[in-house]
Amino acid sequence: MVDKKILIITYYWPPSGGSGVQRWLNLSNYLVDMGYDVTVLSPEFANYPILDNSLINELNPLIKILKVPVFEPAKFFKSKTNNSDNIENRGILNYFKLFIRSNFFFPDSRMFWINDVVKSASSFINKNNINCVITTSPPFSLNIIGYKLKLKNNIKWISDYRDPWSDFFQFKKMPMFSNIRKKHFDWEKKCLKTADSVLVTSPSLKTTYSKINPNTHLITNGFDTFKKTIESTGFEIIYSGVMKSSQNPKMLWKVLAEISMTNKSFKKDFKLSLIGNFDKSIHQNKYLKKLKEQLVFKSYMNKDDLEKKLSFGKVFILCDVNQPSGGNLIPGKFFHYLSYEIPIVAFSSKNSDTSNIINETKSGNVFEFSNEIELKNHILELYTNFKNGSYSVKSIGIEKYKFSNLSSELLTVIKKTID
Repeated sequence: MVDKKILIITYYWPPSGGSGVQRWLNLSNYLVDMGYDVTVLSPEFANYPILDNSLINELNPLIKILKVPVFEPAKFFKSKTNNSDNIENRGILNYFKLFIRSNFFFPDSRMFWINDVVKSASSFINKNNINCVITTSPPFSLNIIGYKLKLKNNIKWISDYRDPWSDFFQFKKMPMFSNIRKKHFDWEKKCLKTADSVLVTSPSLKTTYSKINPNTHLITNGFDTFKKTIESTGFEIIYSGVMKSSQNPKMLWKVLAEISMTNKSFKKDFKLSLIGNFDKSIHQNKYLKKLKEQLVFKSYMNKDDLEKKLSFGKVFILCDVNQPSGGNLIPGKFFHYLSYEIPIVAFSSKNSDTSNIINETKSGNVFEFSNEIELKNHILELYTNFKNGSYSVKSIGIEKYKFSNLSSELLTVIKKTID
């Protein structure tokens, strides 16, 4: 038994659903299996956008849970419809909400949780001889919590960034004062320098953060086990998760509509399932409206139901944010897709981390958002393969993305940090 005590502080934790909870749910379970004494501090009465109570059953019963109540004004800044992308929607009222949210809640609307967590966690650390604190962001308030605990308790601190902070894609579209942007940058740098070790989920972010803290380590998101696919007669293309307007693959909808209009066999076999939360611009897309006979929108599914649904898929859709520069964020659902070994059609910029990892693993093909001819040819090729009874891919080197292997990498970082 390893006599090391870890306190993990996270905002997203069961019953929260979605991809943000999967990383530390799985890594925490494996840490306990490897003999670590793990306590997870998470919010009580959190205003989670997605709930999945089934995830509670996946928790290792040896994980201790510490709850700290949270006040969240964020709920007052949400749009009235779940399918609305607050950041990109127009309107005076929405702009006003974004303006307040961007400039008066630093680093985010969970700022009111910071002092309460620091007080509770500090007491817990001292009473239980905790060896190491791990914080995971976003929300970026978690970084400030870790920073304050480090200074107050002189505790070893590992700061995990699932997304970049000052370069967070949503910040770029928010009506934020320049001094607030600088404040994000300055606090990001301060927290990175103070942390004993830093974890990131993408190679580009590792390169960026290593310049500030040399003890920056790449531990990507991952998947738990390989999944079985189910034979079916339909050519079903699936997207799961959140899709904001800045991720909308408009060219794909056009290509699918045009093929359906000109290819009777394709139209008969084809089905498009969009599962999750979609911006209203996706619902209103003119080409998707033409596909109404083949298209099904489904709301968020719990993990078990989603995995069953994905097992029928013949193609998975993956979307980065549509931006000219290469992205430094690999969508977490990519690794879930990997576990099925079904072709992935991804939309991203050239040389992005997403593009590089898909090419490296040979798990699919990547297209820029404006690419039409090559995309159409590829969809037809995938359909031909399906008709010939071949729709899986022979991925390379994806075993390393299993959480069981990623947890071993995490263990190495923890040992190096504590010792």
